Amino acid sequence: QLLQLRLTRRARKRRPMSEEEDEIQDQKQTIDAKCKATLACATMLVEYEACQARIEAKGSGSCEGQYGDWVHCVDACAAKSLFSKLK
Repeated sequence: QLLQLRLTRRARKRRPMSEEEDEIQDQKQTIDAKCKATLACATMLVEYEACQARIEAKGSGSCEGQYGDWVHCVDACAAKSLFSKLK
């Protein structure tokens, strides 16, 4: 009975989460979107897309270097502000 009483008290103490609390927004996605729009990262994205167009025209090749540069740019930009927003 004592155990049942404790469990009942715990259940009463918990409050239901509101809709706002249910939806936790991923801060990295928001920060990444802002970083992708910066001049430096947008320039690298243009270079990557140009490489993709060349590869499609040629039929062979790889744009791994350009893609890696773009991802690195976004990650480096996001790292500056991401960790201050983490709990």
